[in-house]
Amino acid sequence: MPGRIGVKLKTRVFEFCNGKYANLTELAQTMGISAAQVYRVRQGKRGINETFIVGTVKAFPEYKLDDLFYVIPNMSRSEKARQIVNGSRAQQKPDLPSKVMLTSSEVARLLRLHPNTVRRWSNQGILESHRISSRGDRRFRQEDVDGLLKKERETE
Repeated sequence: MPGRIGVKLKTRVFEFCNGKYANLTELAQTMGISAAQVYRVRQGKRGINETFIVGTVKAFPEYKLDDLFYVIPNMSRSEKARQIVNGSRAQQKPDLPSKVMLTSSEVARLLRLHPNTVRRWSNQGILESHRISSRGDRRFRQEDVDGLLKKERETE
């Protein structure tokens, strides 16, 4: 339907499967679905359905649904074309005044990096993180992120 605006479900499964599963075929076997379906979801040729969600929960029981899936706005073609012409993408910024601790994804959006880069910097000690919950989720203090940006500006 032209002009339809809704939401699209996306997944972080492919970020989490590295190191846990040897390849996507092994992941698909654990999920109980075909490898072709996993590959098509990864390529964006197929949407995420109930079977994929149930399989994901089986393959990653240590994660919550909020960690495995996220929602993005589904823009109309004209809106996408308008953004391309204007040269701007809708950049989601976290609501920083209400945040005490930031997630890896929020820090990545702020620094315009990939979330895996933020995690790697955390592991290397470049950016201090704090582990919370029994799963050990990373959280970053706003002051630490600001300090990193300030230090980067001073070296330029």
